[in-house]
Amino acid sequence: MLKRLILDKKYALLVILLVVLFSPGFYFWAENLSLKDKGIGWTTSICLGFALFSLSCFLSGKKEKTYLFILFVLSILPNSTVWSYLYLSNIYMCKDMYWVIFNSNIRECAEYFSSFFSWMPALMTFAYIACGIFLLLTPSSKVVIPLEKNKGLFGLSLLLIVSIFSFQYLVKAIPFLDFYKSGITYIGEAHKMNEEMNLRKKHFIQVDRKHGISPGKRVFVVIIGESLSTEHMGIYGYCRNTTPQLCALKSELDIFTDVVTCDTHTIGVLKKVLTFADHDHPDWYIMKPSIVEVFNSAGFETYWISNQELVSKWGGNYGVIAREAHHTYDLSLAKKNDEIVLPQLNEILKDTVTKDKIIFIHLMGNHHQYSCRYPDNFSRFNHKKDLLPPKDFADKKAFKIIDEYDNSVLYSDSIIATIIRKVKAQQTSAFTLFFSDHGEEVYDYRNAVGHFMTNVYPSQCRIPFILWRSEKYKKEFPSIVIDQTRPFSTEHLIYALSDLSEINFEGNQPTQSIFSPNYTPPHKRWVGEEDYDREVLSKINC
Repeated sequence: MLKRLILDKKYALLVILLVVLFSPGFYFWAENLSLKDKGIGWTTSICLGFALFSLSCFLSGKKEKTYLFILFVLSILPNSTVWSYLYLSNIYMCKDMYWVIFNSNIRECAEYFSSFFSWMPALMTFAYIACGIFLLLTPSSKVVIPLEKNKGLFGLSLLLIVSIFSFQYLVKAIPFLDFYKSGITYIGEAHKMNEEMNLRKKHFIQVDRKHGISPGKRVFVVIIGESLSTEHMGIYGYCRNTTPQLCALKSELDIFTDVVTCDTHTIGVLKKVLTFADHDHPDWYIMKPSIVEVFNSAGFETYWISNQELVSKWGGNYGVIAREAHHTYDLSLAKKNDEIVLPQLNEILKDTVTKDKIIFIHLMGNHHQYSCRYPDNFSRFNHKKDLLPPKDFADKKAFKIIDEYDNSVLYSDSIIATIIRKVKAQQTSAFTLFFSDHGEEVYDYRNAVGHFMTNVYPSQCRIPFILWRSEKYKKEFPSIVIDQTRPFSTEHLIYALSDLSEINFEGNQPTQSIFSPNYTPPHKRWVGEEDYDREVLSKINC
């Protein structure tokens, strides 16, 4: 009977094996999976395959085809995405990695596709779909086992599926389960955060100004860059002068040399940077106020200028926080380079409001595709003329990409320096703080380009952290400590920015502010789930 059943349902079995074993078949590429992970992944996939096939045995004809069709269609996007990313980066996608996809807009997806397009993933996706369609078009089975006599098998199959879906360590082995589970979690988190934002509006956050400082017409600016690594900045010692304008201002700048990001993707970074959340308390990004709320409560007029999309499909993450500002400007729809933020900044600086101002500016910065991040007149670096140190793993295409990235850094330099000069022209008590959300690996230590969530290398997390202060500010706030060599992680930015702005609130931790006389270097600087000083640095020091 069992042999007859399997022979009759062989095509159903092949569809299910295609769905559940497609990704495990390429585990040997995954640098972020241990032998144990691979073993558990294969075991989980086989168990799920058994459960799905067992359920198909209770169906025949059109019902069976419908069941298989739904399974296959649901698997196409997750399996092809995981396989393509695995092929391009040797990283197996799972869990929060999908959130980047959910929060990306069409333009970002198009640019990523353009930057990293390869025929192999496209052909494999086509082959996957073709195989599935062929198997679905085969004759349906006629043999079916009665549910009444096999309730134990039916119950066991459902129990296996629910158990796998419930445990993240198991579900990551099955892309189509992990993908949709992550999607459900993402929607739930975004909805939860929106609800929390509405609740926050009903509660006053007590914030005090230190030393009895009264509101005035101060101008504080925070510039958030994108995908900028210190390893490609002339002001940090790079072999090319990619930052001539910042170098011209060098005597006026505090250039911090040991600052790392808290994650390697924008969502993960800004969820910590803009709130009290940190590695040990990730839920604080919902349960505690945001950095914008703190400044609203301190009596500041708050502004948010963004050249990155704020309104996502679900309205979650940092866009929700940005919209808490008194004035929010989403300039991303214009699809222009970062100079688009400058006219809006001019208007804000002209605003005659009598309050202190804090202006957040979120740049598109050096986001791939790098060649789209600067106008033609900034296309200055050429590896054929400006020789770069030889790299065994880099070919002509790699050096061309390095040129494009360096050109984008040159352009970012001009935008950041221009903002500083505009703030300086106000001749008031002011500061401008610039940092990048995360770094970028551009063939620095290996044959890799981009930023990854696992197997992180230093260039992905070493970021610029540059402060400009006006002379009036220095006289007004003499207690600010400047030690450019202090080790710091941006997950504690909310405390550092509070010190810079001379504000205080319940829960403030001066020991975590890089500008505080009481600063205590963090025991660990987490980059995602990797210890920067112990794990990340060891990859280039060994």
